[in-house]
Amino acid sequence: MKQLILVADMEGASGIFQSSWLWNGGEDWRKYGRECITSDALAICNAAIDFGIDDIMLYDMHFAGNPEFNIILEKLPSCVRVFDVPNRVFDWRRIRGQAAQNPFGLITFGQHARYGTSDAYFEHTIQSPPIKNFFANGKHIAEIGSAVLSFNDTPYLANIGCKASMEEALELSNRIITIPVKDKAKKWEPRPEETYPIIYEGVTKALSQNTDSKCVSFGPPYEFSMELCEGYEFDTAKEISWKGYVSASNAEWSAPNIKIGLEIFNYVRALLKKIGS
Repeated sequence: MKQLILVADMEGASGIFQSSWLWNGGEDWRKYGRECITSDALAICNAAIDFGIDDIMLYDMHFAGNPEFNIILEKLPSCVRVFDVPNRVFDWRRIRGQAAQNPFGLITFGQHARYGTSDAYFEHTIQSPPIKNFFANGKHIAEIGSAVLSFNDTPYLANIGCKASMEEALELSNRIITIPVKDKAKKWEPRPEETYPIIYEGVTKALSQNTDSKCVSFGPPYEFSMELCEGYEFDTAKEISWKGYVSASNAEWSAPNIKIGLEIFNYVRALLKKIGS
């Protein structure tokens, strides 16, 4: 069995250029936005099936914490399974534990760029503001990095999304296939029906070059840090239960492995507040 892992976000999906198309539960999201990200997912899945992939596991990470999926699951092929996580929250240990020990590969799609990246659609680092930067063992990561490092024992095959998102993806692995579906710098804003064949062709190439891909190197010690945007601070009065320290604008912590380190991220984020609140 060949298992392909897909991790989806939405800001970088084909055809999405207005924030109202991203709001989970909103009318524009329901009438238009979901169709856009579903088109991208279908292009990937159909290319994978035609290549010979017989098991596809999907994590829909956009607007995590909400039970309703962004991708219209009933439109996907029957070999696609979704990860079992309550309300699609970021539970990377649980997600990785449900996948095969040695998946064929990982593809990220619908991806946006990190906070502060120029010429990007809806750029942010997980939650910006208040989060300015997030580092794992010195790697500047956001949603793409969180997913890829959680599957760092799996070949990273391709990143699909906003052209600006390729910066983070290529820093993780310069052997991936990059498949932009929009480019703000060049004012290239195609419709999903135009990008479908582009995605299909790119994914086919990425799958065929699986042996040229590589797992992302990430080993001990596992060190993490978070820096905040202006106007926000950490509550330093609260006692922390993890190994590290917190100052007004920065937090650092260590963990026994990458997945626990990403879990601690949520405890660190819980300390955030607006200055003066």
